[in-house]
Amino acid sequence: MSQKEERRLSKEERKNKIREKYRGVDPDLLETLPPDADFVDEVPNIRRDVLRVAIYVRVSTDDENQTSSFEFQINAYKDMVEEHEGWELVGIYADEGISGTSLQHRIEFNRLIADCEAGKIDLIITKSISRFARNTVDSLLTQRKLANMKPPVAVYFETENLNSMPLWSSI
Repeated sequence: MSQKEERRLSKEERKNKIREKYRGVDPDLLETLPPDADFVDEVPNIRRDVLRVAIYVRVSTDDENQTSSFEFQINAYKDMVEEHEGWELVGIYADEGISGTSLQHRIEFNRLIADCEAGKIDLIITKSISRFARNTVDSLLTQRKLANMKPPVAVYFETENLNSMPLWSSI
């Protein structure tokens, strides 16, 4: 095994230890910044009794320091969905160690969009516009594509407190 492979293996082991540390931990014992969920009461369910929600998480490097951020985002947004009656978690789409400058290599992002096209998702929750896409053109084109789907799909960017479907809420 080469030195690079050994470093990679130990990096993966360290990342797995971080992940294990956060699994099953009582949220009251952690000091975290919860996602801003004030917008949720403003989003009407325009199609059915259940709003089908997907979570998209991305960290741009494979660095073990970002593993905590990655896991925190997943857990915080899962909790957000679970706390809202009438919301159903469709899936967690997570690209780890993938740059947001291009859509080409973002496997989970592309799977997310395919599921939106298949009519499986009503709302996508993500940390920020830069987590959704670093390339402005890709971000805008994707949001326009989602908004024009029948039925449309909204994206909520938590950091910016921005809902891509302004008709859905007064945000």
